[in-house]
Amino acid sequence: MNSASAKSSSYFNRFRTPVDEIELPELFNYPMCYDPHPIAELAAIELQDYLKTQSDWDHNFGLEEGKDGLVIGKMFGVLVVKNAQNELGYICAFSGKLAGHKPT
Repeated sequence: MNSASAKSSSYFNRFRTPVDEIELPELFNYPMCYDPHPIAELAAIELQDYLKTQSDWDHNFGLEEGKDGLVIGKMFGVLVVKNAQNELGYICAFSGKLAGHKPT
């Protein structure tokens, strides 16, 4: 899901949506009972959009009726970060195997 121009890290993803108007939080919220910050929600939406349209691998999440293969859900996460060039973006992660492979 990396943009081709992200040179600082192969895991860093630049936002495709403009984020200049979104005010960043000063502090972290209590993680067990809070509403996600709009910038984190945007990162999650961009990841979801990518997962719907990517063609690098095939995994049956159980979202499409009639899709072949064992239905295996996955937990994904995003973390909003700034890279060494002070650019705002996010990294993505998932639990376990995806499309039959462990993460590299």
